[in-house]
Amino acid sequence: MTESLYCYKMTHDTGFAPNPYHGVLTLATCKPKIRKNAQKEYWISGWTSNKVQGKNDEFRFTDATQALIYLAKVSDNPKIKDYWKEYKKKRQPDQFDKDEKEGCKSCGNNIIPQASDIEYFGDNIYEPDDSEPLGFKRHENAHHGEENKKRDLSGERVLVCKEFYYFGVEHAIPKSDIVNDKNFVVPRCKKIQLDDPIAKQIIDFVTKNYSSGINQKKK
Repeated sequence: MTESLYCYKMTHDTGFAPNPYHGVLTLATCKPKIRKNAQKEYWISGWTSNKVQGKNDEFRFTDATQALIYLAKVSDNPKIKDYWKEYKKKRQPDQFDKDEKEGCKSCGNNIIPQASDIEYFGDNIYEPDDSEPLGFKRHENAHHGEENKKRDLSGERVLVCKEFYYFGVEHAIPKSDIVNDKNFVVPRCKKIQLDDPIAKQIIDFVTKNYSSGINQKKK
């Protein structure tokens, strides 16, 4: 197995996918191909699309101003059913009251919690249930509706990252600060071998300048 770095563009950065809370970054929904194929020790990097919906505001970028939202190293990749059992802190609250949450554009539904309500960003929303279509019950949440269920579950696994560097779209690191090649444009989704100069620059820049966790400032 050759270790690799996945680069992909994000259209939403709401704290749901990825979810950087409770001391570990997880990718449990969206990007099914990456979740299905990424192995332990792989790196994942999420970059800005031309338009990114944040928790409260919308941000716009160009190919020239692309920026890094997060970088993470996969430490585990449990199946979705095992993730439900083992990562209870990442679940949504038992009682989810939509009426109490403020409105905002999101992936599935048209509401999203306030940025301070960390528990409402929990990405552990699929509970094993043989009586349900596809074998899972989707728990109510403000991010993904029933229309997202089939695609989410097709990823089969959840990426768990103990080492991660999450900046968020609000504090995303400009590509020009990280990569020397001015012609490099972050692809929609691509796997890059770790010995590739671009991959080395991305990982080296972040890991040497920032501590693992939710970051806004350099070391």
